[in-house]
Amino acid sequence: MRSLLEKAKARMVIVLPDDAALLRRLEQDLHVSPTMCIPPPPTMVFDSRFAATVPDELEQSRLLGSLEGRHQLCDLLVPELVPAEVVELVTAIVSADGDPEVLGDVEARLSYRAEQDVTYLLDELRGDADALAFLLATCVYEGLDHRLVREEADRLLALSAGRLTAVLSLTDASGAEKAERPNPDFVFRRSLADLLQAVRAVRREPEIRTEGAYAQTTEAIVFVRHQQGEAVLRHVWREYGQLSELLVEWLREVDHSTELTRPVGQIMGRAATWGGGRRALRHIRALAESERMTSRLIAASALGIAAEDPVLVAEVRYRLQRWSRTSDPRLRTTVAYACGAEFGRARPDLALQLLHTLQLGVSGGGGNDQQGSYQVLLAVRVAMLSLFQDGNEVTVFRRLSEWLGEESGDGEQTLSLFSQLLQSPQWFISELADETPESELIIQVIGRALNVEPSFEVTCSALLRWAEWGRWDRTVYRAVENLFALLVRSMRSGEFRLFVEMDEAGEVGWAGLEAARAALTSWRDCKRSEAA
Repeated sequence: MRSLLEKAKARMVIVLPDDAALLRRLEQDLHVSPTMCIPPPPTMVFDSRFAATVPDELEQSRLLGSLEGRHQLCDLLVPELVPAEVVELVTAIVSADGDPEVLGDVEARLSYRAEQDVTYLLDELRGDADALAFLLATCVYEGLDHRLVREEADRLLALSAGRLTAVLSLTDASGAEKAERPNPDFVFRRSLADLLQAVRAVRREPEIRTEGAYAQTTEAIVFVRHQQGEAVLRHVWREYGQLSELLVEWLREVDHSTELTRPVGQIMGRAATWGGGRRALRHIRALAESERMTSRLIAASALGIAAEDPVLVAEVRYRLQRWSRTSDPRLRTTVAYACGAEFGRARPDLALQLLHTLQLGVSGGGGNDQQGSYQVLLAVRVAMLSLFQDGNEVTVFRRLSEWLGEESGDGEQTLSLFSQLLQSPQWFISELADETPESELIIQVIGRALNVEPSFEVTCSALLRWAEWGRWDRTVYRAVENLFALLVRSMRSGEFRLFVEMDEAGEVGWAGLEAARAALTSWRDCKRSEAA
């Protein structure tokens, strides 16, 4: 793209919001330094736009004459106007064509005033359900015939079932009205601004966050005072016993979203230190035993936070070791996810030991719950991959190698775990390309994974992707060439199947392709000689 732009003597301008994470990724990926764009003052924007729209100075004076008597231009061009709103003002003046009556009260019509007037408008209509329904209908159907708007307003009022009524009338047994009380279902009962003021919090400016699959605009709510939220929760947890039970019941039903479960896990972990005593982890166990996977993920995160307390860390270790040997798949799943979360990342050796216990429990036939065993194995795979990607590549790989040496038979479960790690190939490629002491062991384990049916497909797919990447990356090319040079020496059924897949899918430039085809040719020639 850069070469094409350079040849065309052109530039490409990318306009992005002021989002720190997004700009950081731009700097890393494109190696450019973004330039902060600050809009020019509204007066400058107005002069430029007005001159471009109406070049003639006499015509400009005539059009601006429609403002006289009602507005001063300097009063309209307030500093908070953004360029789009300045353009709106220019359009209104030009459209009036110098007629003050057509221009009307232009200040009242400008969109930047609309947000300011909303609260006053709603306050005036709070006690009038008919007017509130008509307001909402007009907002949606502005510009349509008044009869249609009125019909839609009536339909909304009927559908609201009293939710647009601010107060309810109470009657006695005879039907006479006694008093009025606020309607708890009134949809305009409390505004966000009122609630923020009540709890001493503020709403931040909108920002774009790029976490997850899609970008999203967020307006975060934060307390005015730092750590106010934790102080409130710590107080009510200690002082009001029944409220803590209500909080646990509420939080364990939260939707499965990282955005929601992460703060819940942190609070549940800190709560263990607030309560203390022998029952400090009771609420976490309740989450760990839940049928909902989301609750178990929260428990796993909470255990990592609780283990940061030097008083609780020994109890957390003890609980996880006990749970790893229990027959309850819910507790064992929680252990696996804890090993891949904060607790395991801080203690990779202990986490791997617990994960091996969980794996042996499944492969040893511990329990008849096949669905539960599948969930445990899935959680173990997720935890292993998390530890591997967190910078523990050597530790994880060596421990897997030890497990393979200890296990009798083919070690199918361990090889399946290993094949999942190949989806994060950076460490493997680096070791194979440099022919480090670990590379020979890596090739041996890859060979074993190719010759066991449960791990063949994942391993083969990963190696084919590496071979294709080798067309554009010399390090990957060298790694795959070194790998295939040793795989061709054994030529068991797994290697043979890999070479056949490579021969069918490979294209010119793929790493290892020539070695694979040479091995297949040699094998076929040998077969022909035997047949002769």
